[in-house]
Amino acid sequence: MGSGFGVGAPTGKIITIYSPKGGVGCTTIAVNLAITLNNDDTHTVLVDGNLQFGDVAVFVNEQGKNTIADLTPRAEELDPEIVEEVMLKHATSGMHILAAPNRPEYAEKVSSSQFSKVLDYLRRLYAYVVVDTSAYLTDATLAAIDSSDLIVLVTTQDIPSIKNCRLFLDLLQTMGIERDRILFVMNRFDKRINITAERVAENLKQEVASVIPLDEQVVTKAVNRGVPFVLDQKNQQASRGIFSLAESVRARVAALESSGESDRPGKR
Repeated sequence: MGSGFGVGAPTGKIITIYSPKGGVGCTTIAVNLAITLNNDDTHTVLVDGNLQFGDVAVFVNEQGKNTIADLTPRAEELDPEIVEEVMLKHATSGMHILAAPNRPEYAEKVSSSQFSKVLDYLRRLYAYVVVDTSAYLTDATLAAIDSSDLIVLVTTQDIPSIKNCRLFLDLLQTMGIERDRILFVMNRFDKRINITAERVAENLKQEVASVIPLDEQVVTKAVNRGVPFVLDQKNQQASRGIFSLAESVRARVAALESSGESDRPGKR
């Protein structure tokens, strides 16, 4: 596949981008983070796990007839050639994208076990498997969370978003997922609002690993043009926030590897 990873090679890491509140910018973060992580040494695939209404392909101005629904029926017999045929290739960055089904009703064709098997197979081909998800805890979203080496949990500065993140952190605890697998991110951070990262971290007992500043004009323009802002607006505040998040991801993965905790994410 030209990904630098062959079957049986070192296992890549699954990074799921999630927020229990819709509209906080998970897809923007997933797209820009995946592009930032993708290079010659760490080839990255971006998986659209919002199976009903996924927008990842739109965010990078790509479209193709093949989607994850073409892979999941063959989840037991995947090989690099089958995967290669289904992937979208982002022309500018070279990153691979596994798009969501073309129609909402096709999401029902993707079972959670098939989704898990596809993600697990992609770990053998790519250094990073970045999964965008919907706010609703569908079976596919839960499968991605359970398979993840890291969960990027996204909040904004509004109270409903913070409250939902608190509930989600409690849920992760009941699922047996340790807090060191969570990277807590504040998106659209506006320093004029007195809800600071420090206050939220103290309230939720979870360190805020990265803050992505509010930059609505840049972000909205990037989405509407289908050109991710880390490619087009590298010196803007939002881009610097994504670059910082990518550094946090790499550092946390390295820490998990050195502690030996990242070998089997399903075993917690």
